[in-house]
Amino acid sequence: MYLTFKQRKRFPRFVALSSAIILCAFILSACGGHESTSTEAAPPSSETSQTGQSDSNLTPIEEDYITFQDSTGRTITLKEQPKRVVVLSPEFLDLLNAVGGKAAGRMEASGVSIPEEAESVSSVGTVSQINLEQVVALSPDLVIGQPRFHKELVQSLESSGIPVALMSLSDYEDMKSKAEWMSRIAGTVEQLPAKLQALDDRVNDILAKLPGESPTFINLNVTPGGISIQKDGTSGLEIAKMLGLTNAAGELEASPNSPTTSPYSMETLVKQNPDYVFMIIHGQKAVGDKKIQEELESNPAWSSLGAVKNQKVIVVPSNLFLTNPGLHYDEALVYLAKLIYPEIFGDVQ
Repeated sequence: MYLTFKQRKRFPRFVALSSAIILCAFILSACGGHESTSTEAAPPSSETSQTGQSDSNLTPIEEDYITFQDSTGRTITLKEQPKRVVVLSPEFLDLLNAVGGKAAGRMEASGVSIPEEAESVSSVGTVSQINLEQVVALSPDLVIGQPRFHKELVQSLESSGIPVALMSLSDYEDMKSKAEWMSRIAGTVEQLPAKLQALDDRVNDILAKLPGESPTFINLNVTPGGISIQKDGTSGLEIAKMLGLTNAAGELEASPNSPTTSPYSMETLVKQNPDYVFMIIHGQKAVGDKKIQEELESNPAWSSLGAVKNQKVIVVPSNLFLTNPGLHYDEALVYLAKLIYPEIFGDVQ
């Protein structure tokens, strides 16, 4: 973008008196009339600037392409549209492709599918173990990472002249806002409004069919290190709430080091006795399945849960519920809606 400037210069003209000043009374009596002793200033010139330069000689001032704050509050300024973007976050890799962009490099993510368009893109390591040398070798003009995993990369990359944005996604509205930002990065701003409107229409069609019931649920995070109960702060919880479900863990005490989770115990689970138990595996599915068998199914109290008796314990897909589904929000809603209200939405295939 360029700034437009108005140039103006006034050239006042003065009439010199040809003789000495004569007393006004004498002039009036001698000449018998009245004359102005000065003339109006000439109109402003539109062809010259204050320095006398013509418009064609002025150097326009160019604005930055985009300035924004990342999720850690850092301000990032890009002078030009980035052409080579390396994405270290599964959510933003999917979002970049969904808005019509393409990455120059990407991460690997266990348990989370890679967009088909990005499968051939150069890998720079896993989300939690990024190869810095491989990132630099791709000569990116922007790296998009996650606050949780990639803070330590910022200094090294920026010292190499590579801008880094640490970004996160929370709920549906935040996703749409980040999609607008991502479309600016991709240079596809004109395409996005139609995509967002189509997504809103699909989401609203789903929500309009809900029966108005409020079954309870609990989300269990299954990681190689253990199990936790999700209290708040994930798109998986929001998707369930959008479908009218009530989070039975909402009032539980938070974990000491994680305000969005609560410590897991079988006693807590039995006491809450939710209608549904949704389990989200972090990492390799085989490792998660083993953890479920060892810490949940092997406990005799597990079978006393109403959700277990009614076969309403479900391992949900990580790519729809572990990470923000982006422009696939409607797919996550339909998947869960089919599990809860099959008489309205049909069965999960």
